[in-house]
Amino acid sequence: MKRSQVLLFIISAIALLAVICAVFPEEGLALGRATLHFPSLTEVLEGDGQDKGPSPEEIVAERNKAARAEKKEEYERYFREDPARFYLPGDDLHFFDRFFATLDNAEKKPVRIVHYGDSQIEEDRISSVIRKGLQERFGGSGPGYLPLCTYYSLTASESASSEGKNFIVFGTADQRAGIRQYGPMGRFTRIDTAITYSFRIDPREKESAGASRVRLLSGNRTSALYLSCGGRKETVPAGKNMIFSTFSLQDSSRRFSLSVSGCADLYGILVDGKAGVSLDNVAMRGCSGEIFRSLDQSQLQSYFKETGTAMILLQYGGNRVPYTSSEKAMDAYKESMGKQIRLLKSLAPDAAIVLIGPADMSTTEGGKKCTYPHLEAFIGKLREAALENGAAYWDIYGAMGGNGSMLRWVSAKPALAGPDYIHFTPRGAEHIGKMFLSSLMMYYNYRNV
Repeated sequence: MKRSQVLLFIISAIALLAVICAVFPEEGLALGRATLHFPSLTEVLEGDGQDKGPSPEEIVAERNKAARAEKKEEYERYFREDPARFYLPGDDLHFFDRFFATLDNAEKKPVRIVHYGDSQIEEDRISSVIRKGLQERFGGSGPGYLPLCTYYSLTASESASSEGKNFIVFGTADQRAGIRQYGPMGRFTRIDTAITYSFRIDPREKESAGASRVRLLSGNRTSALYLSCGGRKETVPAGKNMIFSTFSLQDSSRRFSLSVSGCADLYGILVDGKAGVSLDNVAMRGCSGEIFRSLDQSQLQSYFKETGTAMILLQYGGNRVPYTSSEKAMDAYKESMGKQIRLLKSLAPDAAIVLIGPADMSTTEGGKKCTYPHLEAFIGKLREAALENGAAYWDIYGAMGGNGSMLRWVSAKPALAGPDYIHFTPRGAEHIGKMFLSSLMMYYNYRNV
């Protein structure tokens, strides 16, 4: 039989079966005691209606669901067990959700983080790593707050035509001004002449590129203040209140100057963009973090509100460890830090507050270097101070390896900590910043699991 004849036979058979399906009674055909049924044309085309198992799409969806469940358990195991996790009030994994929402909207509305700390964050160490990571992901530019005094930073440098007198609330008696108006950063420069400040933002750092705005903070103006920056001039009238004076820069500006003439207290400048993330590095050498209640609260509140501060990092404790070993002394410090947190929460109610405790620190006992014996108890008190007052706690000590880890960080090649067995090297500070940022992003990503 020819192939054409075979094909014709098959087509004819199918057509005949289709005709039978179409005309055969739905109730069947009675043949004596039996009833003959034949499937309808609809049943043939659509199937017999029986469950033949999930579709490929359903299988894929179920596998994705299982993968998400496995990923969720992986995240939650991290939140329970990893030394670099955050300790959260009430173990609430949604503690950072409001802050994360501001990050998601950073392209439309700027987000500010203020990182207060002791000498561990000097030179913009740790802070610059966190800033860079957040700006790369959520946008933003510039190094944030810069004081108007001679200092060294990894991300910016400054020079001045002459020096004003500098005051700091956390300094020695001769460094304090006997007032509460130190500005939001606890320091100011008093001028009574004309000074030109020149700034250079390190072009090697991506987060420093594209600064398009400069804001000078001034107060206690006993005369009018004459300002010039970015090709624009401004006159600020005399007055005690803190004023933000804003100047625009060309996009990607890394060099600029600010000329100031008059008698006033200058609290510093903010160098950033009009959107994205900004992060201020506010290093206070020798400070234990107990100074916020000594500052003018209206200035703090104004700063947090004006800049859209969404997170406040408090990195303190290391300066107290050598001198705070008794239970009574640790309880007193815990209460003091609790008061600082409660104050900041009242001044910036929408900001997430994170207390960052001390790193491992070494002392000498029996001629050998070892961790301070009371350090873990001290850290426990700080963690309680945070959690009992609605703040999160991040444990550098645990993240870097716990007891004895400072010895390993000092002996690492290249060294991650210095020969004082207290401070990190720039490379070590970079590690700490990356661990903090990585942990924070774990909580950010968990929302979508």
